[in-house]
Amino acid sequence: MSMKLVWLIIAIVFGVGELLTPSLTLIWFSIGAFISIFLSSFIDNIVYQIVIFGIISVIPLVIVTKKMVKKDASYKYNTNLQGIISKPGIVKIEILPNKPGIVLVGSEEWTAISVDNEKIEAGSTVEIVKIEGVKLVVKSKKYATNK
Repeated sequence: MSMKLVWLIIAIVFGVGELLTPSLTLIWFSIGAFISIFLSSFIDNIVYQIVIFGIISVIPLVIVTKKMVKKDASYKYNTNLQGIISKPGIVKIEILPNKPGIVLVGSEEWTAISVDNEKIEAGSTVEIVKIEGVKLVVKSKKYATNK
């Protein structure tokens, strides 16, 4: 079997694999195999062909992946969670220094910690300052308590 046929089969396999996956990874190996078909006319050594195939395939994969990861890292996910910041909540289980409590925001219960690491008693009204992971960071609204 000629190397051109081998590279063609490899290109088709990677191309079909790319069609079956949601990522943009296997296409580079398919392109590398197509380029290797052309290069096999000039380079007889199979080791050189494989090395060139690897280089041609991996370099664009690394470049594109880095750009996509950088773009994804800078993307601000817009979720409805940001909408609860500055909203009021009612403390269901008191918040102690270094110990989270439970806050009711609308109809949802959230684990919450105090922004100032202060004690906030159950029944108090709080304002959501920010979200850290799955916890709310709240501050006490001393003027509005619901006991």
